[in-house]
Amino acid sequence: MKKREKLLEQLVKQPNVLTSVAASVPNWAQLVSVAEFRLQVAAQLESKGSEPARSRAAFIRSQDVDNFNSNREDWGVPNFSEELVEYGDFENGFMWRFRAHSTSWSENQYADQWFLTSIEARSITRYEFWTCDDGPDKLEFAIDGDYKSILLQLLSEQVYEVLVSPVFSSEDLAEYIANFSEDEEEYELDEVIEEYISQNPNFVSDNY
Repeated sequence: MKKREKLLEQLVKQPNVLTSVAASVPNWAQLVSVAEFRLQVAAQLESKGSEPARSRAAFIRSQDVDNFNSNREDWGVPNFSEELVEYGDFENGFMWRFRAHSTSWSENQYADQWFLTSIEARSITRYEFWTCDDGPDKLEFAIDGDYKSILLQLLSEQVYEVLVSPVFSSEDLAEYIANFSEDEEEYELDEVIEEYISQNPNFVSDNY
């Protein structure tokens, strides 16, 4: 079990092949629906010359399931057990949905960590939360929107874990800290900073 956990930690932190073209992406959510943007990204990946970049470009062009299964980990998409992130979560070569799971799934925390830190998730337009505590798998709730708006909705429900995501800038974090009300929140501010905000690479402690 410890060996598997160590492997997962490495996979979650593995750089994603899309990072190399991130600066050219004007709107991640549009990648799923706008063919022009997708083809531009595919062309840029092909120009990188590496095998992971070329295979990901091919996936964007055709979304072949065998390509996905063979190369996903080289792209930075971990192969979690229990099908936490699968081929069906991708559309037109990009991730369109993330299915969060309760602790009934053994690797849910690793999948959540990956979702919050990987650039791969920036293109999602739907977030789902699944449980199986009372029987068959059940969709508890879903949120539609772009990546950041989904995280903001979760944050409004006091899901503080989302604050580790680099999508929140140093200015966003400073504003959140300044407006934090311990009378309205379940945690104290120091706890939220220590457990979550300090894990965000954009956090500047001098601002606090």
